Amino acid sequence: MKEEKLKVNETRWKEAQIYEREVWIKRNQNNSLLRLVRKFVSYLIKKPDLFLISIRYSDFYCGDDSNLWWLKQFDKYKVLPKYIERALEVGCGPFTNMRLISKCSKINEIVCSDPSIELYKTFKLTWLVRQIKKNKIKVSDDKCENLKYPDKYFDLVVCINVLDHVQDAIQCLKEIDRVIKIGGFIILGQDLSNKEDIEKIMKTKDEIGHPIKINHILLDDYFKQTYKNCFKRVLPRDKGRDPKSHYGTYIFIGQKN
Repeated sequence: MKEEKLKVNETRWKEAQIYEREVWIKRNQNNSLLRLVRKFVSYLIKKPDLFLISIRYSDFYCGDDSNLWWLKQFDKYKVLPKYIERALEVGCGPFTNMRLISKCSKINEIVCSDPSIELYKTFKLTWLVRQIKKNKIKVSDDKCENLKYPDKYFDLVVCINVLDHVQDAIQCLKEIDRVIKIGGFIILGQDLSNKEDIEKIMKTKDEIGHPIKINHILLDDYFKQTYKNCFKRVLPRDKGRDPKSHYGTYIFIGQKN
């Protein structure tokens, strides 16, 4: 068995998208103020560090897809410029990482992109929905493999916990590279899979939503060609986001040469 799987056909990708949509509907169908209170009580008791971060960043929203965890691993995105003209988050999900990045740097124009964006717009008490209603962000339903933006358009592209859900990982990286300006930044966070992880996840239902398997060697080889390393960590299994399913987690902020 290969230690990576970088591309699947459209049928397999759509199967993963259906699975993901069902997950998000289940997680968001009962959003309410009571649920928000329960989240904070849970943080206070079980994860006091996340409770303190939520308070500091005024992150009073239902739901979090490890976004607070990523914030911590990226050292609060301190290496980014304090002002960014245009920023895009691909595969933003219903909770987005942009909700926190935008509190670390002032961003003039924000685009959140995801094939399931129309579904996410129906959820309650999320940052994404609030910003849409206030006309503070733009959204699109682009696949990462085909972004409908001009070359060198964005000063920042965020791709966190996305590549294992796409149809073609390399094409996604090429599209991201295409739309980033020279001197612009990429933020990439990605769970990593080796042969052992692939064999393990193939036996679980969770595999349906994660058709792509990628390792740190491929990412290293890709980024060293075009990007200056501004911030990088490859977390080992015991420090990673999902130790049961992944041998590590890739944390990278690069500036395009």
